[in-house]
Amino acid sequence: MECIPECRPELVIDLYQLTMAASYFEQKMSAPATFSLFIRAYPPNRNFFIAAGLEELLVFLENFRYQKDDLEYLDTLGLFKPDFLDFLGSLKFTGQVRAMPEGTIFFKDEPILEVTAPIIEAQL
Repeated sequence: MECIPECRPELVIDLYQLTMAASYFEQKMSAPATFSLFIRAYPPNRNFFIAAGLEELLVFLENFRYQKDDLEYLDTLGLFKPDFLDFLGSLKFTGQVRAMPEGTIFFKDEPILEVTAPIIEAQL
């Protein structure tokens, strides 16, 4: 997918996430799930990290929507049924976010943030 001049963050995702969401949809799974974000390894010459970007994340989640162009692109892949694509077209984030405050020092394998939402929202 061409991402210039504008790249839709909803599509900057591993295809696995979308296929899992489609599977949950097919199975009518909607129970809450919690996903944690953490870093597994340090880059060279680093032994800690500093939390940053929380405001941008919250703005992204507040505005999370699949646009018509996004859905048309996903349809061209031939992987998703029309009812799932319709579902994505109406999807909005309704979950909760728990995150380290900006500026917090953290280490590898520590949860930086956790998202709890209906499983499809949390997966995506």
